Amino acid sequence: MPSWLIEHQVSIPEEQPLLNRAERVLAIGQGAGNSQNVQRLNEIAQVLGAQLGVSRPVAMNAWSSMSTMLGMSGALVAPEVCITAGVSGAAAFSVGIRHSKFIVAINTDPDAAIFSQADVGIVDDMNTVLEALVACVQQSNIRGMV
Repeated sequence: MPSWLIEHQVSIPEEQPLLNRAERVLAIGQGAGNSQNVQRLNEIAQVLGAQLGVSRPVAMNAWSSMSTMLGMSGALVAPEVCITAGVSGAAAFSVGIRHSKFIVAINTDPDAAIFSQADVGIVDDMNTVLEALVACVQQSNIRGMV
């Protein structure tokens, strides 16, 4: 160690999500409401076989890691399916998902900009819709095991 170096420390960066290679992405926005709900939505993403991605406000509120941020300041993804939930559809975010093959948008605001980018739009509470989707997936998995 050189004489001018008093001490050094090695830090291991947090593991990067597989957003860039994900076949399915659950992209959540500020409509998630709080960090506890974001944790629950991450569990839902796992059940759906998806990677969790977040909008800038979610990352800036420290509800999720900055490494999960989608958009101009984050990851640019091109999954087979991207489900956006509680996302307004701001241009900086939309850049991050525009190469998705199929986009489902869930938002309580029928005039949200995200609907112009979506292949399917659902005007409803994101939690209700995602819970119903999880139930369908779980029911399908149970039938597949019988």
